[in-house]
Amino acid sequence: MAASLAVPGAALAHPGGPAPSAKNGLPIAAISHGEMAIIDQHLDDIVELARAQAATDGPMRRLMNHFGVQYAYCGWGLAPGGVMREDSPFNPCAHAYLAAAKELLLAMTRAPASRTRALEILERIERRRTASPQAGEICSSSGDTFTTGAIVRPRLADVASDPITASLGFGFVFLVAGGILAATAARRRSPEQDRMRAVQ
Repeated sequence: MAASLAVPGAALAHPGGPAPSAKNGLPIAAISHGEMAIIDQHLDDIVELARAQAATDGPMRRLMNHFGVQYAYCGWGLAPGGVMREDSPFNPCAHAYLAAAKELLLAMTRAPASRTRALEILERIERRRTASPQAGEICSSSGDTFTTGAIVRPRLADVASDPITASLGFGFVFLVAGGILAATAARRRSPEQDRMRAVQ
């Protein structure tokens, strides 16, 4: 993920800047901050249904591919606080991939092959949105619209300066380093153990 954050590209968007032109791709509507968590809870169902539909539908395939790339740039949903924390460096890109997921769901409600199932998922989301006082909450990214022609990614500087993200990142680095050292030590012990067995 760190490598992906550092990769430059002409098609990369803000976080929090002006919306990219719809001429660059299929338009994706904005979602509120409060709506993000509700869509996130139904993300697996949306993606599972979209995979089957995208195989035979060109625009759906573009949306699905965009969702996949955007989801990867946002750490596959594993970034700490990306959905819940407005001040998280991953919040703008979480808006982007969850907005793409909702756009996928809305597109599937218009497709005969997926309409019934998509409407069921959308109805569950709408029930939760209506019942949740937090569903209408907005944040600095709530007004952002997106397109399939631009990717929103977190700024590396913001990731490094965010205390929660940085602390978890350092912990992950130490965990990986510890695993590498343990594996190296095990490999070094193996020849010595073989020699001892041979002597015995």
